[in-house]
Amino acid sequence: MLQSTCLPTVVNNFTDFMRVDIYTGDSDPVYWAVDRARQEWGYDWATRFCVGMLCYYHTGIAAGAADYEGEEFWDHLHHIYPVAPRGSERRHFRGEAGLGALKSFQAFSPDPREFFLKLPDSYSGVRATCEKHLKQCGPYFQLKICDYMDRCLALPIGTYAGLESNLPTEPARAIVDMIPNASAPRAFARLCDEVASKGILAAPAFDRLVGPAEVETSLCGWKTTKYKGNWFGADILDKREALKGYGPKAEQMVDMMPPLVKKGTFTCVLSS
Repeated sequence: MLQSTCLPTVVNNFTDFMRVDIYTGDSDPVYWAVDRARQEWGYDWATRFCVGMLCYYHTGIAAGAADYEGEEFWDHLHHIYPVAPRGSERRHFRGEAGLGALKSFQAFSPDPREFFLKLPDSYSGVRATCEKHLKQCGPYFQLKICDYMDRCLALPIGTYAGLESNLPTEPARAIVDMIPNASAPRAFARLCDEVASKGILAAPAFDRLVGPAEVETSLCGWKTTKYKGNWFGADILDKREALKGYGPKAEQMVDMMPPLVKKGTFTCVLSS
């Protein structure tokens, strides 16, 4: 998408930030790879990959787990629990608490192929299901489930009503920093309305306009770029590297990711 889209090389507002974030694939390169993997290896494999991501949030671990079916899938996730690497978002997926979460996922869907089919097609419904059945699935992973359904598995989320009042920590802080004279829910709704008029399409299918889920994701990137020196392309590189050494399909998924973006291709000057 980068090659066919005119993108600003100097980014100084959120709309431009989101445009570059989405069209380079850096907003979440994993979605691009899973969408292609679903077309290549089928819905069941892609579903198991996404469940593995919910557990360990590590692309290599998820790709390796996805080759296992049925009860063997859960047996594998339990077997690797003591030693498997975790992505930073799953750094607390350890000890008895993490094990309890893994068991709750298995109890919710003994057949991993049915995991996302058992979830409602609304953000509020996914949130309620997580709060009742899925341990260690707070606001961040509630939205991640919605993203996997809507962007990776062709299971559209019909409405994101309620997200504005249940934002994960980092985007909630980002929106208050960006629009300090409004409450987080009001500021988020205002930003979603503003972005909706810009014609930005949602990756990886580019089949609809971006919505609240994409705004939330780009808010995370906006904050880490402004305050922590993140750069467009860093997440693509990180997710590609995490796939290496985890088997043939993991290696093939490297090439399903968005193209690498050279550091310095885009200059960010973010004041708001």
